[in-house]
Amino acid sequence: MHISKNSATQIVEEISKLVKQNINLMDETGHIIASRDKSRIGDFHYGAYKIISENLEEYYIDEDDLSKGIKKGINLPLELDGGIVGVIGMTGGYEEVITSGKLLKKMTEILLMESRANYRQLMNKRVRNAFYEEWLINGGYKNADLEDRGMALGIDINKPRRVFIASIDELDNLKDSQQGQSQIAKFENDVDAFLKRNNYKMHFRNASRQIIIIDNMDTENVVKFAGELAGYVWEKDKFELNIGIDSAQSYDMHEAYVEAHRAWTAAAEKHEQIICYEDISLELLISNVPTEIKLEYLKKVFKDMDYNDVCENIALLKAYFNAQGSIQKAADNLYIHKNTLQYRISKLKEITGLDVRKPTESPALYLAYIITDELINEKYDLPLLLHNTK
Repeated sequence: MHISKNSATQIVEEISKLVKQNINLMDETGHIIASRDKSRIGDFHYGAYKIISENLEEYYIDEDDLSKGIKKGINLPLELDGGIVGVIGMTGGYEEVITSGKLLKKMTEILLMESRANYRQLMNKRVRNAFYEEWLINGGYKNADLEDRGMALGIDINKPRRVFIASIDELDNLKDSQQGQSQIAKFENDVDAFLKRNNYKMHFRNASRQIIIIDNMDTENVVKFAGELAGYVWEKDKFELNIGIDSAQSYDMHEAYVEAHRAWTAAAEKHEQIICYEDISLELLISNVPTEIKLEYLKKVFKDMDYNDVCENIALLKAYFNAQGSIQKAADNLYIHKNTLQYRISKLKEITGLDVRKPTESPALYLAYIITDELINEKYDLPLLLHNTK
């Protein structure tokens, strides 16, 4: 095992709270990677080298020798899985430090084992999350080795399952602040705890949402389960949720994810707790339109507008529709003055010929917003496609 500098620093900082002597932690090459004396970090340590090269149980230095980069004190090997992975050193006279040094050695080895376990847990989580993303979001079901990779993780990708997406309501207001990220982390922990209580463990974070995979069941029971999750999160942290559920007719997990995303988008826009894919109408109609037609529509609406301007106006439309047409609320959501928003709406009208404030023209812009959001979510290179569409 290689001891990372970050782990070594955390260990030395924790142990330094308990002992007054200087502490050094050396890696398997004999170099100091963490120390109470910051000036020594990076130095070669002769005592550590002796222990590692000669496989010693201890090595005491009875006087300082700056030419060898050593100071008076005890040095003890750090052992994991029968091998030396580093050395811990404590300054002081032998009788003064030998007992506390051995305790320090055991404590450090325990902390290293915990660090290794936490690291492996983190790596396993990242591997699983990468698998989930390829399977659901990137349509990895087309990949020939996905089934084998799934089985290695204990996941049978051929088993029928349902997908739903959950997030905290008004998620966009949380993403860019430390407090908001803390709330999102609490929500993730709540989801994890709830699913474990119900013997489920397949979920992962995507764009601050939770993508949740459960056993195959009818939509009524999925809605019931999602409602129980919403109730649990409300009881724990008073978070209101938006949840989108796939349809019972999904034949692969990528399709199920896309359906759940569209339902979640509708739930987030309407600030509703749960929406099922079967219950949405406009989004369902759009999903059956070929991509080429969607791109032609966007070019027709946005004329020769470049991609950055398209994104800016999509953000405007999103804020406006989420605010149910309230200029003041939409402006607040965009952190701009309402007069600035009125000006941008007028500029959008000049370019598109459509006024989002008019009931007869607003649906055309809402359709453009829905299409753009869908194409971006499905990983299309929208700037390139818009540029090349005639």
